Amino acid sequence: MLQLMRKSKKNFLDDLGPLYHKYSLFGVDNEQLPGIYELNQKAKEPILLAYIAYAIAKSKSSVSDPVSFTELFCADGFYAMTAAWLGCHRSIGIDNDRDGYFSKAKLIAERLNLKQVEFRKEEITPSSRFEPTDIVANVGGLYHVENPLQILDLSYRMAKKFLIVQSAVTLATDDENYFESPAPGWTWGNRFSRQSFDAMIRRLPWKIIDFHFNELEGNERPEDRGSVYYLIQK
Repeated sequence: MLQLMRKSKKNFLDDLGPLYHKYSLFGVDNEQLPGIYELNQKAKEPILLAYIAYAIAKSKSSVSDPVSFTELFCADGFYAMTAAWLGCHRSIGIDNDRDGYFSKAKLIAERLNLKQVEFRKEEITPSSRFEPTDIVANVGGLYHVENPLQILDLSYRMAKKFLIVQSAVTLATDDENYFESPAPGWTWGNRFSRQSFDAMIRRLPWKIIDFHFNELEGNERPEDRGSVYYLIQK
């Protein structure tokens, strides 16, 4: 019986097909989309989990204090679910479902028994009016927009205590003034260099607690391969 239960837990997402993220954090051995997804998740997940856990811990003065979380550009909602799993009393994932990943988010959360997660299919624009939450994570879509500074400003205003930022950057140049929109080779989005993104965010009057850089090893082009991370406290 125990062996059957383990098999069931490992495979209860199989009927959803290959997913954007691997859910091994939750004890699930699901199939992941082929190509860039596995290596890029392995690059991003450790640092983002650390930032989310730190922000949750620092948002509490007692164990019972409620903490709220929002993931912008959430795709399949993996980090919104992670925040709930790590102890957030309420977690929100927002995405426009342009690429079709968002449509499975609610069902995944239900099967993981994460009742405190909710999902909203909405566009994210500088004029969006989302409710503030203790922690906001903008970790998957900043490089997809034409106006990253305005979206960063929206993200910061939404956050009551902490903002977590991740974005892809080019490795093709180290020019600290580099910015291109649309992104090279794309008809949309934007691209900073590692140096220009850092210079841009440090010009803002924000308290940076930690920052990190690594490579998205699933991406072959140097224009898409760099990844920057920032943990910001209000």
